[in-house]
Amino acid sequence: MKTDTSSGDSRGATAGDGRVNQRRRTRRALIEAALALCEGGRKPSFPEVAERAMVSRATAYRYYASVEDLISDAMFERAVPPLESFFRRGHDDPAEAAARAARTMNKLLLDDEVGLHAVERSFMSAWLDSPPESRPPRPARRMQYVTPIVEAMKSELTAGARRRLVHALAMLMGTEAALSLRDVAGASLDEALAASGWAAQALVRQALAEARERSGKR
Repeated sequence: MKTDTSSGDSRGATAGDGRVNQRRRTRRALIEAALALCEGGRKPSFPEVAERAMVSRATAYRYYASVEDLISDAMFERAVPPLESFFRRGHDDPAEAAARAARTMNKLLLDDEVGLHAVERSFMSAWLDSPPESRPPRPARRMQYVTPIVEAMKSELTAGARRRLVHALAMLMGTEAALSLRDVAGASLDEALAASGWAAQALVRQALAEARERSGKR
């Protein structure tokens, strides 16, 4: 009986992962289609983007409230520099890299605050207007920075400590962090970037300090 239940749960998890991956591929297809069409120097229509991405217009609207929101997100995607441009595993300090990642991501967002709010509106609309099983996943671009930086500390941090640090760093960069800094805390652009970088650096250093302390007690 226990074996049957475990097998069923495994199949359910696999099916759920498959649906999430498919929705991520759909979002990626929409972004790539928008970028390709924008290369001609004009703003494409939603039907044009949907056709190029090989999805229905109704599907496209489940991901973005308007073609303007989609284009804004696509342009942001293009602007995000690769992690390798400021972090070399085994050479650079992970705490400094985390600080640079937070500042880089949040500066890109805050350089276009109108676009930031528009894209966040699309994310929220998609979440509210879709049933739980078909809500499109967030792009999670920050994780392209966060996960490799944290995994570079694998020899120093346990799996649990790394997972907690990933979660903590994810709160410091991205649309929600940028909106909180500006709209809630009232920080200037410079203050927002300084605070996010300082906090990211502090979290990494604290995680490493805790690991060293536990190691010393053994």
